Amino acid sequence: MLMYLDRLGGLCHCISQGQKIVINKKSIKAAEIDSALQFVTSTDRDRDGVVCSDCLYKYLRTLGEVSEGFLTDAEREEMVASYVRDVSVRMAAELSGYSSNGFSDKKYEEHVRLYIKKLNQTRSQWAALTLKLREKNGDKTLTELVDHYRALYRLESVFLFQVLSLDDNPDESDSLGTLRFMVGISEKVIQLSDMIREKTHDLLEREAISEDIQKSLRKHSEKRKETEYKFSNLAKVLGEISAHSDS
Repeated sequence: MLMYLDRLGGLCHCISQGQKIVINKKSIKAAEIDSALQFVTSTDRDRDGVVCSDCLYKYLRTLGEVSEGFLTDAEREEMVASYVRDVSVRMAAELSGYSSNGFSDKKYEEHVRLYIKKLNQTRSQWAALTLKLREKNGDKTLTELVDHYRALYRLESVFLFQVLSLDDNPDESDSLGTLRFMVGISEKVIQLSDMIREKTHDLLEREAISEDIQKSLRKHSEKRKETEYKFSNLAKVLGEISAHSDS
């Protein structure tokens, strides 16, 4: 239950026995433990900071270097699909504000679909504002900023729709393809959020934004920050799975 990470030697040791920790006849590296801890804590729904040894072991046997030669390609793909679904479904629940513990019932699906509808309505409002600014030859940076918000809401709705589709024809689904798609969406959300932050700063410095639009942006700014934080964590977790799946 207790281990020592030898940063100098790069290996992991059992504190009580003083021996290197070995799984499948391979020594566990300290870097693997770091990756495992980051993954397990990021996907733990309780988020109490406590990591169970079973989850840690499961990660190492599935995605760590010790899994080489232990799992068949089919078993690895099945495990990847399971991880992707579990992480993405809980992400969808967080984004949509679904508080129940059950993620497979009709209430969950109805709740997420209703949230997607609201996202699309908000997206349409941003699109209308973008068109209005273009017609009035408004500030180019402001027009781009508003359009970035529209794109951000579109990506969130696309992600949620993809999550709801994970259970459709599971036998025909491409888990690695879905994984890469999810990573791509997450990375685009982070990039858009960065551009929104930069353009907002530029507009405020130049005082090139009206008070009405400032109020609208402030209302959406907190949600954008929360969305960026959630997708940033998701990108780390799914990126970790992708890196091991492609190796």
